[in-house]
Amino acid sequence: MLKRAFLLSAVMLASVAGAQVKNPGTLIDVAFGDWRTFDPADCYEQSCGEVIQNVLETLYFPEGNNASKFVPLLAEGMPEVSNGGKTYTVKIRKNAKFSNGKDLTAEDVAYSIQRTLLASVDSGPAQLLIEPLLGTTDFIRKGGKVGYDQVAAAVQAKGTDTVVFNLARPFAAFIAVLATPYASIYSKADAVAAGDWSGTEKDWEKFNNPAAGTTAFARKLPLGTGPFVLERYDVNQNVVLKRNDNYWRAPAKLQRVIIQNVEDENTRIRMLEAGDADIASINRPAIPRVEKLPGVKVTESNQLTLVALFMNQKINAAGTNYLGSGKLDGKGIPANFFSDVNVRKGMAASFDYNALIKDVLLGAATQQSTVVVKGLLGYSNTLPKYKFDKNQATRYFKAAWKGELWKNGFVLPVFYNSGNNIRKSALEIIKKNVESLNPKFKVDVREIPFSQLIAQGGNSQMTMWALGWGADYADPHNFAFPFLHSDGNYPTQTGYKNAKIDALIGEAVATADTKKRNELYRQIQTLGFNDTPFIPLYQPTFPFVNRDWVKGRVNNPVYADDYYYPMSK
Repeated sequence: MLKRAFLLSAVMLASVAGAQVKNPGTLIDVAFGDWRTFDPADCYEQSCGEVIQNVLETLYFPEGNNASKFVPLLAEGMPEVSNGGKTYTVKIRKNAKFSNGKDLTAEDVAYSIQRTLLASVDSGPAQLLIEPLLGTTDFIRKGGKVGYDQVAAAVQAKGTDTVVFNLARPFAAFIAVLATPYASIYSKADAVAAGDWSGTEKDWEKFNNPAAGTTAFARKLPLGTGPFVLERYDVNQNVVLKRNDNYWRAPAKLQRVIIQNVEDENTRIRMLEAGDADIASINRPAIPRVEKLPGVKVTESNQLTLVALFMNQKINAAGTNYLGSGKLDGKGIPANFFSDVNVRKGMAASFDYNALIKDVLLGAATQQSTVVVKGLLGYSNTLPKYKFDKNQATRYFKAAWKGELWKNGFVLPVFYNSGNNIRKSALEIIKKNVESLNPKFKVDVREIPFSQLIAQGGNSQMTMWALGWGADYADPHNFAFPFLHSDGNYPTQTGYKNAKIDALIGEAVATADTKKRNELYRQIQTLGFNDTPFIPLYQPTFPFVNRDWVKGRVNNPVYADDYYYPMSK
């Protein structure tokens, strides 16, 4: 239940006509999904990233709604690039201050980036920085080849106002990486005082790879320079941001932002209609209803996003009962159920892509059968696509596990995050079609909190689940690597590996020639399609929904989360 008493006292809802602005200084954003952590070294999802980017800041920031152009934020200007594209020298803005009034220094910048690298949290964002700076795709681990010395050499503070980044190789998207919330800057002194890493070699191993959600900043944010500060966090219910009156730029127009986790969509819509919510996350099927509400504005924006079904080839059964009997005996599944490519292809052929796009998404999406989405280098609409074909699915399932799967059947739990009705519908589609092939096939659609789905996915405990990937930055590498490289986000969770794909991804990101890169990504997509390690479903257009009294909202194709600083009511 939402803490209504707190909400009413904090917001003091006015009983005025719907056309009038309620609470001009407070913006209420209702969404679904809780917050696993507020630590930039641990957070790697939209819900926490949204909070972080409003309290902390980065050296560079996207320019308006342009996903691939950046402007200086905490940096004084664009970097000086030398050494064949491997050295970036960044001057720090002299007037930037933390919310406690203390000056930002180069030491704070170096500490923030180094801490993310050295923490290397499983399922965290460290790989975004590790790859260009250290030339590897491996997380840093105690006793490994890469440790403190390499990190200290890669990120160096020079005096109080200069930071030097020494890349392992040229990486064209490096500025874009520095503009993500996962490269946010915060106070070294505050982090050390909170009991985190000292910033020296002596104790970095103590803070390496902490369990997800257990760092000093799991429930609070580090001291930042951003336009807001975290005033209150009601676990899994509300995040309350208060204007930072010590902000180094002009103060935010809003005095307060309240982000609420409201899983029931009808409740979100009623709040929007009454003016008790200013911004609302609304699933596609409800958009026609919302568009009819007076005073509500819906703006469509193409998103660099891919929604998919993931299939775990090495399920970790510890702590769950997802495997049932653990055998192909009609009462469960074995841990390596999806390691047979025929199972994966059978699932892909069982999905009705047109039904999802037409009936659930109301046409506001395109089917995506490869990893590079429209709008990125390497995208092609001539590559093969998975098709809904029950006869083909039957052939695959009959061939799976040498006929044992078809003979004995299975019970398979599949998962979506609470409140996401589109992903629920997608799983219900595959349930209906798979079960129609053989009465011994059972698919159990289950919902769990977003934080639990992410945590269990990171521990390889998931079986099959629906999830979306939004671009960290506008480059095909940010899709090819996390989806298909054996060290990427999803293959590490699902046990997928293809050495040829790994090599091609490495070659493509290091290639400057656009034509050659385009051909390499075509090869990568074709190999990935044939392996079917996951089932790409669709690339959506994203509906930004808010009351028409909300001004200054920016719809960025990469960042569907909100940046509240320019907003007003």
